[in-house]
Amino acid sequence: MRKLLNYNQTLKDRDLATKVYIYCSTKTAGDDYDAYEKNYVTANLNPFVIKGYVTTISPEALVYKQYGLHNMGAIELICEDRYENALKICNKIVIDDVEYQVFREATGNKAIIQKRPYHLLRAILNRKG
Repeated sequence: MRKLLNYNQTLKDRDLATKVYIYCSTKTAGDDYDAYEKNYVTANLNPFVIKGYVTTISPEALVYKQYGLHNMGAIELICEDRYENALKICNKIVIDDVEYQVFREATGNKAIIQKRPYHLLRAILNRKG
């Protein structure tokens, strides 16, 4: 299968690609753990960095493209599809010192992950808080 060279070069370009910090976490039972409340303690691990092409989505586009989002601060992240699992299980995503809603905690379709041709991935992330 041939590759789309323009996208691959864009993702590798230092001026156009943006660093995305992905934090995974561990869940442990602390000293005050209660089996009925299930109050686990989560600790963020060291982040790993991926490169992606990040664009801001306008509020109007969020409505007419039917993403179901009406909030400000949504972004579109295009990266390689090998990071799909990491985006689904991560605990925290930080881009340019701004934290975004993760896929597993997103309620009401606030995070969308789509596979695109040529081994690319498109993620719509909403700003947290």
